[in-house]
Amino acid sequence: MGAGHYSYDTARMRTASYASASREQIFAKRTMDSKMNPKNAVRECCETDEHPDTLPIIIGLDVTGSMGHVPEALIKKDFPEVMKKLLDEGIPCPQLCFTAYGDHECDDFPLQVGQFEASDELMEKWLTSIYLEGGGGGNGGESTSLVYYFAARHTSCDAINKRGKKGLVITIGDEPNLPDYPKNALKEIFGGAEKDMTSAEIIGEAQKNWEIYHINILDYAGKMKATSSCWQELLADHFISVEANSDTNISNMIAQIAIEHYKKQNSGVASASVSDDNYRPPQML
Repeated sequence: MGAGHYSYDTARMRTASYASASREQIFAKRTMDSKMNPKNAVRECCETDEHPDTLPIIIGLDVTGSMGHVPEALIKKDFPEVMKKLLDEGIPCPQLCFTAYGDHECDDFPLQVGQFEASDELMEKWLTSIYLEGGGGGNGGESTSLVYYFAARHTSCDAINKRGKKGLVITIGDEPNLPDYPKNALKEIFGGAEKDMTSAEIIGEAQKNWEIYHINILDYAGKMKATSSCWQELLADHFISVEANSDTNISNMIAQIAIEHYKKQNSGVASASVSDDNYRPPQML
């Protein structure tokens, strides 16, 4: 996957067309799209003459409870600005794969996965194909590590396999990461699994080929000590909190993380940690 190019101008025109639409009108799926089922699936990020230098990026969106405001903000206003920032910084071909996660202990569809895409039209297609299940439960967390398991075992990226670069995973949510992923649950979701795994084990495996960041939204759950303690233990300074009252903070942080990652991968020098204190908003046109 990943043919075509990103056009900021056409993306902005489509974004404007969503301004007056409700969340339910934009995200019209009432069950998981069969094309986003991760079971026995592998998502490819291929390099071609058109795109010889790709940056695979997986965006994981929490679609439990009230978290639907994040994909809504991305489609209505913010995502074209993220892509403009990446392209303006000289990243030649960011290829994005939108995913959505919930709760493997409670939800019917705890993981949905799109394809890696380079064009604005296809990125938007997968984003709006997400089913906002709105589930979750009172079990103290969500299944964020399903996104990392997908990255580790159900992707094939030329940048990783042929050029030895690391891809980038950015998950967004407001709760701790559930600690345990039983073999039966992984098998049901992905179609195969050898053993029970902990969240830390899944992250450790994914980090061999992917840089992993988690953006924590500081709403009620995001401000709880259990949330920050969980993520700091799992990701250290790759755990970043942003205020809940501005979706733009989230999109700005996505752009900054991707730019810092690209610079680090192409300079061989570790960059400074990303934090909410030092992000710079994308330039708005």
